[in-house]
Amino acid sequence: MYNTHHRFAVLSTLLCTAVLLQACGTRSSTSTSTSSERIRGAIQSLDGQVLTVATSTGSERVQLAPSTLVTSVVQSDRAHITDGSFLGIASVTQPDGSQRAVEVTVLPEEMRGAGEGSYAWDLPNVNGGRGKMTNGTVASSRMTNGTVSSSKMTNSSVNGQGGGSSLTVQYKDGASTGSQTITIPPDIPVVTIEPGHSSDLQPGVHVFVFAHRDSKGLLTADRVMAGRNGVVPPM
Repeated sequence: MYNTHHRFAVLSTLLCTAVLLQACGTRSSTSTSTSSERIRGAIQSLDGQVLTVATSTGSERVQLAPSTLVTSVVQSDRAHITDGSFLGIASVTQPDGSQRAVEVTVLPEEMRGAGEGSYAWDLPNVNGGRGKMTNGTVASSRMTNGTVSSSKMTNSSVNGQGGGSSLTVQYKDGASTGSQTITIPPDIPVVTIEPGHSSDLQPGVHVFVFAHRDSKGLLTADRVMAGRNGVVPPM
């Protein structure tokens, strides 16, 4: 039990740090010759400490380091979206300016408050890949559909309002606060995050990798989120 709680505590810290670094587009612990990247695809192979991922643009070789954190992305459902839940919601902007969710991640309690704020986020095949991520705390509920034009990611705690159709998210961004109402269509994926292990990195498994590329072009993974039982990480 201690090891699980300790690992989630580490995950919370790393998620917050990684998300903020992704927003900045650089790694604060290194020089400007190192850049951050997000890699989505299916594992082709793991040869020693080199992970090869088949992406939509070709294969990427990513070095695993002793500090690389591996977590599992697990299927969940809307029943787990309850009052006080802490969520990660990727959403897209509709023509009227409202936000429509494309996925919901039910985050464990140990990750509550991780990465609050609003910043750029990429969603492949959505508005040329341009997007936004917002981490925060939800204050009310409600849901709808719409047309995609840009994207947003929101982490939040839910305070449900009956069987409503969207979530109103409140978040902190430095000393300031903000809020966002996001519609939740009935057919979007709902997942959660659990501790993982390097043994989860098998050929065919879908992964979402946070990595940094050095001045020589070498990619090293900071974190690997691996889908369990065929789950494709939707974020």
